[in-house]
Amino acid sequence: MLQERPATTNRRWWGLRTPGRIAMAVFRLPSHLYDRGRGNLLGHTFLRLIHRGRRTGRPYSTVAMVLAFDAATREAVICSAWGARADWVRNLRAGSAVRVDLGRDWFAPQHRFLTDDEAAAVATAFRRAHPVRLWFMSLVLGWGDLRTEEAMRAFVATRPFVALRPI
Repeated sequence: MLQERPATTNRRWWGLRTPGRIAMAVFRLPSHLYDRGRGNLLGHTFLRLIHRGRRTGRPYSTVAMVLAFDAATREAVICSAWGARADWVRNLRAGSAVRVDLGRDWFAPQHRFLTDDEAAAVATAFRRAHPVRLWFMSLVLGWGDLRTEEAMRAFVATRPFVALRPI
């Protein structure tokens, strides 16, 4: 059985620096869809990453927005919205991912952490393709204005980007 973190009860409704209750409910929606076998409704917009705890070895589930997807290699790139200290990032650094669910597809993944230059290229391409989505995420998560190249580079330097592809 997959483990999820308990919800914090003293969150603000919207949140600025950390996501509030409404933001967390919106962010958990893709996870609920995957849990109910309806991940196909998400297409290649969100993936579910199943990874093992670095200490416990138990499986954990994390849903992340796909920033780039290569249909030929089936490689998807995700980013840690909360930075390098996120549990799923630390678990991947300590071991390997178990499974990726991506829309109707699933696979046993291999992963790699992108360099800052690779991550900046992915983030810049995402900004061009999805400016409204990036603006909304920046507003809710308190990332600030990411429209300049300098701001994007600073963002990329503090958040790991991970590429996942089938073994």
